[in-house]
Amino acid sequence: MATPVKIIPTLHGEAARAFIERAEERERNPRHIVIYNEEEERAYIKMMKESGMPL
Repeated sequence: MATPVKIIPTLHGEAARAFIERAEERERNPRHIVIYNEEEERAYIKMMKESGMPL
């Protein structure tokens, strides 16, 4: 019996570049900071809900 595979969201273009920059900044400065603006946070929540991941 096969197990269904969920599609993993993949970032491309400007979104990928911004993600990498934030990740590198977070590595250099691991203090707690808000990394999302409101539009990005809405997109993140939507993506998590669509993929079935817990928030």
